[in-house]
Formats: sequence, C-alpha cells, structure tokens
Amino acid sequence: MRFKVTRSATSILYSAILYFHCIIFTLGMAESTFSGYELMKVISPVTAIASLLIAVALATIKKLSLNKKKYCILIAIVTALCFLFIQFSFLFHMKVNLDLGRLDNNPFTLSLCAIFIFTCFSAITIKAFHKNIQINEMKKIKLVVFIVVLIGSTVWHQSSLNLVKTQDTNAREKIHLMETMINRSLISQKKALARIKSRVEKVRFEDFMRLINIDSKNYISDYNIIKGILVLDSELNYISGDNFSSSFYLNGMLDKPTIRSWIKRDVEEVQFAANSLTLDSDIPILMFLASIKLADQSHFYIVNLLDMNLLLEKSYLKYLSQYDTYLELTPNIYFSIDYKNETQVDLNNLTSRYNHFITEKINVMDLVEHNVYTFINDYKAIHIDTIIEQLILWLTFLFTFIFVLVADSSRVLEFKERHDELTGLLRLKALEEEFLKLWSVRGYSDFSVVIIKLDFFEEIHNSLGYETSDKILKKASEKISKNIDNQVLISKGINDSFVLYFTNTSPATLEQKIEALIVDLSKAYCIDTFEFNLTASAGVVHYQTSELFDFKLNLQQANIALEKSIDLGGNQVHFYHQSMDDKHNEIVTIRNNLHIALKNNELEVFYQPIHNLNGNQIIGVEALVRWSCNDEWISPAKFIPVAETTGQIVQVGKQVLDKVLHDIKKYSQLQNITVAVNFSTKQIIKDNFLIDLLYLLTQNNITYNNFTVEVTESSFQEKTSIEKTLRELINSGLNVTIDDFGTGFSSLSYLANQPANIIKIDREFTLGAYKDTKERKLLDTIIKVCYDLGKKVVVEGVEDEKLITHLARYKDIRIQGYFFSKPLPIDHLIEYIRVAQYK
Repeated sequence: MRFKVTRSATSILYSAILYFHCIIFTLGMAESTFSGYELMKVISPVTAIASLLIAVALATIKKLSLNKKKYCILIAIVTALCFLFIQFSFLFHMKVNLDLGRLDNNPFTLSLCAIFIFTCFSAITIKAFHKNIQINEMKKIKLVVFIVVLIGSTVWHQSSLNLVKTQDTNAREKIHLMETMINRSLISQKKALARIKSRVEKVRFEDFMRLINIDSKNYISDYNIIKGILVLDSELNYISGDNFSSSFYLNGMLDKPTIRSWIKRDVEEVQFAANSLTLDSDIPILMFLASIKLADQSHFYIVNLLDMNLLLEKSYLKYLSQYDTYLELTPNIYFSIDYKNETQVDLNNLTSRYNHFITEKINVMDLVEHNVYTFINDYKAIHIDTIIEQLILWLTFLFTFIFVLVADSSRVLEFKERHDELTGLLRLKALEEEFLKLWSVRGYSDFSVVIIKLDFFEEIHNSLGYETSDKILKKASEKISKNIDNQVLISKGINDSFVLYFTNTSPATLEQKIEALIVDLSKAYCIDTFEFNLTASAGVVHYQTSELFDFKLNLQQANIALEKSIDLGGNQVHFYHQSMDDKHNEIVTIRNNLHIALKNNELEVFYQPIHNLNGNQIIGVEALVRWSCNDEWISPAKFIPVAETTGQIVQVGKQVLDKVLHDIKKYSQLQNITVAVNFSTKQIIKDNFLIDLLYLLTQNNITYNNFTVEVTESSFQEKTSIEKTLRELINSGLNVTIDDFGTGFSSLSYLANQPANIIKIDREFTLGAYKDTKERKLLDTIIKVCYDLGKKVVVEGVEDEKLITHLARYKDIRIQGYFFSKPLPIDHLIEYIRVAQYK
C-alpha cells in the first residue's frame, strides 16, 4: 500500500511548524519578562529570537515556488544529519562545541536545538515534494492543530520551568543550610570562648596562665575546628600558645594593621573575624577574640584560631553535591565550602568555569552579610529530566501528525463520498444537498437544470476500453468546469452525463451558454496517440420559482429533454416542455412492461420465409421477435429502441435465441434451411460471444452453415469492436448477414471489406423499382456490385409481382417480403413450408 499525504495535510503540518516556532518565541519572551529563574533559562532570549527567525524564514519559503527540487532534498538531507547529530549528542549528553549561546551547557537549549533542526528538516522536505502548499482548507482542523501545539508547548515549558524551579530551590537550600550551620558553629565557638573568659577574668596572672593552659589543651582536644589558642598581652606580644598558634604568630599573621586594630578595640563581648592573610591558604583561619582583665588590672587577649574548612559538617551537604558553593569573604576571596574545590580569588575566573548559578546573601550572626555563589557542577540529573520533558514535544508532534492524517483521511473519504473519483465533481446526492444548502441561504428566484451527455460515448467505451473513455470523461469535465462560472453547481451524472444547476439565469442566456459549452466539448480530444472528435447533447428544464425544486423530478424532466436532443441527431440543446411527458411516459411504460415480459418469458418468435426465385424454393427464414402486451401487439419499432437504450436488448436477444434453438431442434423443416437471428451489438461485443454461440449450436445439433447471424448496418459505426468477431463467425462456417444495407453508415466502396457473406438490401431501394426508374437502376447497381464481390443478396420488402419478374433475372436472388408471406408463428410457418414443398 502506497503511503500518500495530500497537499492539504502537508499544508497543515507546515502551519503546525510555524505555530510551534511562534509559540516558543512567545513563551521565551514571557519567561524572560515574568517567570524566569536565576539558575537557568528554559527558553533563553537568544533561543526565542532564533525561533522567531526560523518562523519568519519558513513563512517566506512557504510563499515561494521552489523549482529546484533536488536542492531542497539535498538541504533536507543535510538538515536531517545535523538533527541526528544534535539529538544523539543530547540523548547521550555529549559535548557539542557550538558558539551559539553555549548549547552544550543548557540541556533545554540543546533539546530545543534538536527540535528546531527537525522542524526545519520537515518543512524543507514538505516544500521539496509539494511546491505549492498555499491551501486555505480545513480551517477547523488548523485551529485544533494550533490548540494542540499550544497546549503541548505550554505543558513542556511549564514542566521544564518546574524542573528549573526544583534545581533553583535545591541550590538555595544548600545556601540556607550552609548559613544555618555556620551560625550554629559560630555561636558554639563564641559560647566556648565566653566560658573561658568568665573563668580567667579578675584572677591573678599565675592562675590565669594555669587555667589557660588547661583550657587550651581541653578545647583543642574537644573541638577539631580549633587549631590553636593564642594569648597576647596588651601590646599584642606573644605570651603563650600551642605549636600551631606559636607558628601562626611568628609568621606574622597578626601583623596586619587592620587585624591589630581589630584586636585592640577592647570590646567586652567575644568577637570573631576571618584572618585575611590566611584566606587563600590551605587552612583559612577564623579568629575568635576575648579581651581579659586580671585582678591587677593588667590586660590580655585570648585568640582562638579556627580552621574555616571545618566550620561546616560537609557530609550533611553531600546530597547537594551537584552544586558547588562559594562564600565571598572579601571581593577577592571566594571560599569554597566543598571538599573538592579550592578557594578562588577571581570571580570572573570562577564564573567562567560554570554556566548556571545563583547568588544570595547570608547573614552571619546578625553582624555581617556575605554573598554566596552556588553553581551547577553536574547536569546529569537535569539532563535525564530534560530528555523526559522533550518527549512531551515529540508526543505533541506525533499526535499532531496522526491527527492531521486521520482528519485528512476523513476529509478525503468524505470528499470521495461526495465527489466522483474520476472527475472530482459532485455526486448527484451531494449536488442535491449543496443546492438545498445554497437555496436556504440565498433564496433563488428561479433555477435551471441541464444534463449534458457525450454522443456515442458508449460505443467508444466498448471499442477502446475504460482507460481511454475515462480520460475523455476527465477532459470533458475539465472543459465544463472551465467554461462555467463558480455560481453553477456541477455534478457527474450517470455514465457519461453531467448535471448542472444554474440559478437566476434567463432561458435565452442559458441557451447561449450551453451552446457555447457544446461547441467546446465538440473540439478534438487528444488521448495518448489518438485524436477523437465527439459531439454532445444537452437537455434543459427551466423553473421560474425555486419552490419547484424536486431533485428527482428536475432530473427526470431534464433527461426527457436530453432524449429529445439525442432523437433529433444530437450535438444540440433542447428545452423541456410539458408535451414531452407523454412520450416519456410511454417509454417508461414500455420499459417496465418489457421487464415483466422478459421475466415471464412472454416474448414470441415469428418467422418470415426467404425465397430463392430460381426454383421458387424456401431456402431460409428470418426470426423476428413479437410481443403481445394486454392483448395488444407492441411494434418492434417501439420496444426495440427502448430495449437498446435500457440494455434490455441483451435479455431480449437471449430469449429469442433460446426460442429459435428450441424450434430448430423440434421441427425438422427448420433443420434443412437457413435460420437468421438478429443480434444486437451489445451481445456481440460480450466476451466469449463466439464460443458461447458455437457451444449452443453444437449442443442442439445445428449445422453451422444453416445458421445466420444478422446485424444491422448501423452496428458498423463500431466496426472495430465487432468486425473481428463477425469474421471469426464466417471462418467457423456460420453465415453473417448485414441487414438494412444502404440505410446506415456504409457505402458501396465499403462492400469489399464487409465482414459478411450475405447482404440484405433494405426496402427503401425496392420502392418504385417495379418499373424502369432511377430506383430500379440503383437497386440493380447494388445487386451487381454484391455479386461481383461474391456476396449473396436478399432483397427485403418485395410486394410487387413486376419487381419479382425483374429480379428473377438474377441467379440465386433471394426475396423476403409480403409478396410471399408476412412473418408467421412457428406452427403456421411449418404448414407454409409443407404446402410449398408440394407445389
């Protein structure tokens, strides 16, 4: 099964792509204006602008007519490869070093980049295979598609925003935890030093030193964070301390004027401050200071030295390890609170290492505020969630694609249900619905119904097949559509007919339009290597009020007018008038009654003898159908044309043949003479006609040479379809008679190639031929030509004895007419033959 997407469907899919990019731009602008998170953007301004530019480019391309299909396909292939590369990189979190807003660091941007390339690929592919996609159809479906794309894009954006919000919240949670832990640790150390101060203050110097030595050992042992305890006199000279504090002092870590000034402020409460000289070292020191006055009023300072690396219980922050956090101690010192990182001295260098971060201030002991920077160092969790979020967009596109295809298929099915598959015109039922719809809206004052039929189209169909005839019908429908304005409703009628509904058009104007249309339909049709010249007939019925709309009645009356046009020779337009109904009703009555007669096997066969004047012998008979209906004989001249039109002629022919075969088998008198049976062209062109006929003759033990297939000369307007069959009949031993020669389509020059061995001259040539007139000379000429060509001759309609005397001059001349006998029923015929044998 071949997959096919209509232009309407591709137009909507193209529009869906445009909708998507416009929506992404709108969402990006809204995010930047109202709901953006500091950590990262789902749709950055750069991405939003890129989406808008893509939308503008695709909208421009949509209006262009691209003739270089191969270039479009090449671009589509390159775009597809780019999409696969970007999408593969996104799925497996590979680095894509593109200088477009650092796509590799924002999974949302990389996700959208893949989507953007895919939409561009899809749009270019659509444009490559459908040059013109400017279709203004299916507006409701377009609205649904817009809503679907809007909802899908919005859900993706909000879901992605929630993901960013979660990450932002987690990053800030780490800052808040850090703030809490720092303050708790500082309060604990402040209280510890305050306890020392309370014990040593107002004591003698000897007790002071003893207590300090004891507390130093205990506190250093109990608190890992305390690296040493330093005792200084009022001039900041070293008094005592452990190894770390002694080294700290000797290395000049208190020599900085700001540090010395801070120590000498002589504040009663315990103070703390970071030692700026150690902040960029492996062990940054936080100093806790207590001012002590002894009993003798001497002044000393106790300085606790704390390792800032141990200020926090970093194991508690392990679950937030995907974020790196730095505390800004000074504008040049950024202290890392994570094990794996080092203190940084350059903010620019720090931010260049990371792409997405937040900043927040923390309050330390209600004394000082510090800036804290939290950076994302691991995108794995975000990336996995982003892949899941991207599925929302893919599902949106998939749903849109399926929906458009289903909707388009439904529309196509509905279109096919309402329109003829070959011509694309309305079907009759749809025509009725459309007229009723327009009538209810516009309220026409009058309307006309026209039926146009191609003359002799059925013969072309039978001779050249359905493919050629279908092409002719299609071209005819195109001509009709081209010559009729949009206000006219056009429908494909039955077989080769077309039905047109005109509104508010006068009969005179309508006649001019239809005549012009017939002229155009009569122009040559070039189909493959053949050229056909056809004519068309039209039947018109005009109504002065739209209240007379009755679909079946309108078609019936227009068809009556059409039949009148055809009866008058075709290639013309004829208007309906009331008197035509009588003729039509008669035809309908004949058709219906003939149907019943065929069903009940009521047709009869009469036989008219054919005499050979030399020897006055009965050499054959012609089987003629007769029909008695309601005790009244119906003339074959009436019901045979009706049967030809309705297709009942095939059933008539079959029933006549069955009765003739039965009579031949039953009566020996018919077995020794030739029996001629009339066959319709519709019978002869049927598949296996020859095989079936020969089989029936064989089954009934009938000698082929005693059976004659008789066809009217008018059948040879389709000679290509029956000529071969007739020649095969002759080659099989049967006789073929051309009936009514001279009244149809042949000429004397065609006699040489006639596929028949018997020529039956019509009675038109015998009228007036009983005396020496031009009619006799014409009759003699035809007979002589036939004899010269080796054809046997039967003269019909002979009623005059003088003509019999004249025709007796010709050897083996055969006569059929009332001079000898009228058509007889079988029992009378048998008696007629019996009597003739004894004369």
